[in-house]
Amino acid sequence: MLDMDTHNHLKELARFMASYATAMLSAGATTSRIERCVQRITRAHGVDADLSILPKRILITVWDKEHTHNYSLVGQTHTDGINLNTSTLLSHLSHQIEDGMTLEQALARQAEILRQPRINHWLVILMTSVANMSFCQLFGGDLEAMAIVLIATAAGFTYKEKLVQWHWDSKLVVIISSLISALIGTSGFVLGVSATPEIALGTSVLWLVPGIRYINSISDMLRGHYLVAQSRIAEALIITICLSLGLCLALLIANIRWF
Repeated sequence: MLDMDTHNHLKELARFMASYATAMLSAGATTSRIERCVQRITRAHGVDADLSILPKRILITVWDKEHTHNYSLVGQTHTDGINLNTSTLLSHLSHQIEDGMTLEQALARQAEILRQPRINHWLVILMTSVANMSFCQLFGGDLEAMAIVLIATAAGFTYKEKLVQWHWDSKLVVIISSLISALIGTSGFVLGVSATPEIALGTSVLWLVPGIRYINSISDMLRGHYLVAQSRIAEALIITICLSLGLCLALLIANIRWF
């Protein structure tokens, strides 16, 4: 006969772990990291879990130690974008659970983490612009080229934030953001204010390169999660193609031949 206490415990634990794993996947965590965190939680609660990670879904079955009772759930990811701060805090939560945090406390802490606002977007724009300007300097750009890249990145990122808020299609957002950054990046050619205009133009759109997605896809592939890896690398390639389209449009508009 089914022990209702066991059933309720497995049910609540499965609900928590499904929401926890989908939150980590949505935040951009690698599959290996999600697996390690879930394993910590199962060890802390004395249960076993079968976890299947798909590109947009998490399938989880929680068993008692005797494998006589189980509870299964399917979690669906959300589309808030990569958030490394959320991924890090959720990973730390699994350590806290392993150290003795109760399920009720874990639920409250998870809700608190997911409610946290993102880093101030003006600060993100500033730091992204400075980082992209550093790429320009790294590739040999002069001070004028660096200034162009700083302005191009800030402008492109600002428009990207606005378009995302207006719920535009993500691919169109990348094309338009790349176009804006690249058009400003052509200033070195159009105005003749830089001795290295080609470096300014080439690096003006680097901030859009989906490096995290490429890295995570390779990590997932090495761990044997081929579906997730293929999904992430396909998404990264689409973003790369879209930013390339924006750059090409800018070259056509400014009548610049790059060869």
